[in-house]
Amino acid sequence: MARKKRNYEDDDGRVIADMSDLELPNLWRIRRPSRRRPELSAEEPAEPDRPWEDGNGLSSEDRRIYIFAALKAALLIAGVFIAGAVLLIAAMLFFWT
Repeated sequence: MARKKRNYEDDDGRVIADMSDLELPNLWRIRRPSRRRPELSAEEPAEPDRPWEDGNGLSSEDRRIYIFAALKAALLIAGVFIAGAVLLIAAMLFFWT
């Protein structure tokens, strides 16, 4: 069933966002989106998606520093949530007993 195209009086025909490549979601079958890469112009050099995998990327020491920095950040966030939960439980015990 094709939809009738609506004509608006203030439409000048310019395309703001091309939605012709989008598909409707299927509720019965889950499909992963295609991994099409955008076309690069000749002026832009292609950068690798994962710089830690090529030979000129991060050294093992730099990689280790980044891993431990991410681990410290995650543990800090987890500590704040755990401290908040402990304070909440302590407040509940204080007020309800």
